[in-house]
Amino acid sequence: MNTVPIYEVKNKLPLFMHQAEETGPVFISRRNQPVGVLLSFEDYNRMINRSRKETILDKAAEFRRKTAGLITNEEIDKIFDVRDNAIDTYESHVFDGVFDD
Repeated sequence: MNTVPIYEVKNKLPLFMHQAEETGPVFISRRNQPVGVLLSFEDYNRMINRSRKETILDKAAEFRRKTAGLITNEEIDKIFDVRDNAIDTYESHVFDGVFDD
């Protein structure tokens, strides 16, 4: 683990940036306490992509790309419709009017 004081990074940023690209993160300290990290762009992208969770919108967009021309957008919208389309039952109306003023 490479840790350098902030004043050194300020004076030699290109050196430490090159180090981050070649050997990995460079930790920056102020008064012997860690305050930051220099990362290569590649390491940063890897970290961001690993921590990002796919959403249903991401899945829908991927599905649209894969099925382009095979299924209409309306059909895809129906597949990814997550609204509750359940049929109304008696139980869903048990408290209707009970709490109205």
